[in-house]
Amino acid sequence: MFHFTRRSRSAVASAALAVAVVLAGCSSGGGATAPTAPAETSAASAQGDTLTFAATFGPTSLDPALQSVDQVNNFYVNVAYDALTHIDGKGEVVPALAESWEYTDDTNTSFQLKIREGAKFSDGTDVTAEAVAASLEYSRTKGVNGPNWLSSVTSITALDGGIVELKTSEPNDSLPAVLSQRLLLGSIISPAGLEDVEQLKSASFGAGPYVLDTAATVAGDTYVYTPNEYYWDPSKIHWKKIVVKVAGNTTSALQALQTGDADFMSGDAATGAAAQNQGLGVATAPFGMTGVNIMDREGSIVPALADKRVRQALLHAVDREALAKAVFPGFSTPGLSLFINGMMGFADEVNDAFPYDLDKAKQLMAEAGYADGFSVEVSAPTANNTNILGQAIVEEWSKLGVKANLTTYTDLGQWTTDILANKYPITIYNYGALPTYIVAKSFFTGGKTQFNAFATDDAEISVLLEAAAAAPTQAEVEAGYAAVLKKAQVDEAYVSVTYVRDQIAIYDESKVTGFNLTSLNPVPDVWDIVPAS
Repeated sequence: MFHFTRRSRSAVASAALAVAVVLAGCSSGGGATAPTAPAETSAASAQGDTLTFAATFGPTSLDPALQSVDQVNNFYVNVAYDALTHIDGKGEVVPALAESWEYTDDTNTSFQLKIREGAKFSDGTDVTAEAVAASLEYSRTKGVNGPNWLSSVTSITALDGGIVELKTSEPNDSLPAVLSQRLLLGSIISPAGLEDVEQLKSASFGAGPYVLDTAATVAGDTYVYTPNEYYWDPSKIHWKKIVVKVAGNTTSALQALQTGDADFMSGDAATGAAAQNQGLGVATAPFGMTGVNIMDREGSIVPALADKRVRQALLHAVDREALAKAVFPGFSTPGLSLFINGMMGFADEVNDAFPYDLDKAKQLMAEAGYADGFSVEVSAPTANNTNILGQAIVEEWSKLGVKANLTTYTDLGQWTTDILANKYPITIYNYGALPTYIVAKSFFTGGKTQFNAFATDDAEISVLLEAAAAAPTQAEVEAGYAAVLKKAQVDEAYVSVTYVRDQIAIYDESKVTGFNLTSLNPVPDVWDIVPAS
């Protein structure tokens, strides 16, 4: 369970963020209460020689702020950079470079973290509040996800006593999770690294358990990490060396495991099933949402999409159960909700909305004046068989008279560029489970993003979201987020999920263990992976 702990007027109040997250904090106006420390793992005597990860692709960038957030890219960063908080193998947010944290007001707009005393960067310099503030400011303003996920942050200040304070323009209850290793924005870069940010692309300047060995690293092929002698918790350094070998695709990565050349990999439905048949270890967690995103919600390009009856018809024409079995078999669960089961605000009312019903879809189209359909441009990436899903959905929509022209992309960067250029009124998308607040901002109220390219700003949704993020009790927070989703997904039919994909890690059980994936952190955790005894 992933919970977050927030301020309350009398005592600590807990509330689940996404897939139930515990963000530790304390009562309003009081001194910061340190969250429970993470349990110690295996002793140093169990340290292994080399841990090898068969990566399906090379890193987008070794700069934490410029790195894509996914199971493969995260690992390149997480081994060398500690974040302020850490999502552990139980899905709880625990201390890392921050010893404790709290919201210091009644509106969740003032957030303070106490930086760990004695923590050092890999160059031996101290991790100070000033260094942390500078790193956060860089990630907030220059990071690939900073302007979106930290869009409400108005100031980051180093205070006396090793305290860093973040002020936000609106209630934001997601900060403890956002500043974890999962989302990379809280992965702290040293002052030496920030002196010339170009060097961050090819070397490491973190305070994590390992440091990149640049002499042994071959860009695009092999990345070698060795222990950080200054790491604040040596008991978490379980390996004398970590190697990330770029395999190029999931088939080659699985072959590396089969031949003993690698210890673990990030899998997909096909390699996951093959690994199970071969007796390899397979760890999973519900994580990736794949579905239909109607972004031209005001009909600026396709007038028909401005009518919510048309949007509802398109969702009724998607057979989620059949498509989950056909496109991502064995590792997916059909459902509509953007907040997956266990996340703050999940409700069966939303998840079960728009059952497959072509007759109902045709009726809605006729009522809206589009009995003969319309034409629309649709896009989809090829990753995770999303293009296959798109083809199936387009075929179903043709039964409504909708002439959907599907364009597929292997280059995700170009796909994002074209989406932001408003080339596609509808996209078939992939999205990972993130804190509830972040999901809502990305799709509904956060301005122009690749998931809200037409920058739709529904005033009612904005009011509901702000109220949910500032609510004083867990019950009110849950109800508030559920109201956001009902308005956006059921009443307005802006976006749907077809199925939730499992994130899959495959490993050699005879060599390694400790693959504790959760929905809010599906990345194999370097703190947990240890040699098999």
